[in-house]
Amino acid sequence: MWLRRSAEVLHGKAQAHIRSADAYAATGGYGPALSENVSAVRIVRRLYRAEPGNRRHLAILGSLYYNRALLLEKTGQGLRGITAARAAVIFYESLDPTRGGERTVSEAVADTAVLEGGGAPVDTAQLLAHLADAQARLARLLGTHGHPDRHRERELRRLDMDPDLTLRHEINVLDVEAALTYKALAECSRYTEEDFERVVRQGGEGLANYHARFPHD
Repeated sequence: MWLRRSAEVLHGKAQAHIRSADAYAATGGYGPALSENVSAVRIVRRLYRAEPGNRRHLAILGSLYYNRALLLEKTGQGLRGITAARAAVIFYESLDPTRGGERTVSEAVADTAVLEGGGAPVDTAQLLAHLADAQARLARLLGTHGHPDRHRERELRRLDMDPDLTLRHEINVLDVEAALTYKALAECSRYTEEDFERVVRQGGEGLANYHARFPHD
């Protein structure tokens, strides 16, 4: 009982920080929003350590890092934004029911399973959409701020990714994966062709920015 009450208190504090971050960001207060986001992440990480079986915490962390990526970019920290966007992708990928190719998007969406355990439940279609959005944001940030340098190589090695993965190839892969997910979602869920077109535009922006910065590649 005590542990549950403690978790409820922490959850309430995290939600307060999340609401505050959203309010600051809505009025252009990106610095204070970032501080609130950092506080929220710290609390949700504590919650996940206390409740490792509650996978809803992973979805919340994915959302927080997705927002942090944009806040970092807005405050002139594009490279750190890439790291945050990558974290968002990793958290959402850990929950991806299609990972490994065992199920298609339509098969996964047909499963009514949801993530519960604090906050509004997240269904499969929403989870896959969040993953695709995170991939598209990472692609845009890579194209806008990424560099084929030692910082990138160190980050890829730290995440057990191929350190020779080129910036352009990573952007392309992320673009394609996000677009394919939304294309499938538009055919089997409440998501629409407009959602598909939006994510394609975001991915295209990343690639266009990359070619503008590296015209001879």
